[in-house]
Amino acid sequence: MMHLQPTNSLTEQAFTEFFGQETSLIKEDEMKQYGYFLYDNHKVIAYFALFPVDKISYWLRAFVMKQGAPVTLPITIIQSAEQLTADYGASQLYIHSKSEAVDDLLKQIGYQQEKQGPNRIFEGTWWINKALIVDKCSTY
Repeated sequence: MMHLQPTNSLTEQAFTEFFGQETSLIKEDEMKQYGYFLYDNHKVIAYFALFPVDKISYWLRAFVMKQGAPVTLPITIIQSAEQLTADYGASQLYIHSKSEAVDDLLKQIGYQQEKQGPNRIFEGTWWINKALIVDKCSTY
């Protein structure tokens, strides 16, 4: 059974257990404040951060998956971020991609390319979903 846990209430040890020596990825307080761990059967299998941009938009800023995670995990993370975005009363989700595989995935699930996103990142591509289609049941 998968479930989400906001990371703002977790200890430093929980981060170290998941990220190991790579905790430098998550040194920013904001990454803890806006982060979520995705658990599968009480084991953390992924992390993502969902940053508020404005009243109608959020940004799926980071996601990190454990090796050997299910191949469907990126979709689960995106759907979870979409559901949270809708739960927070917003209607748009930004995702930044530096990978052709992620670009292809986002295209397939209805995201559109944007010229500019909520941050000045010059390499890669910004994507947005302006029509979040979320049912009211849980996706995680």
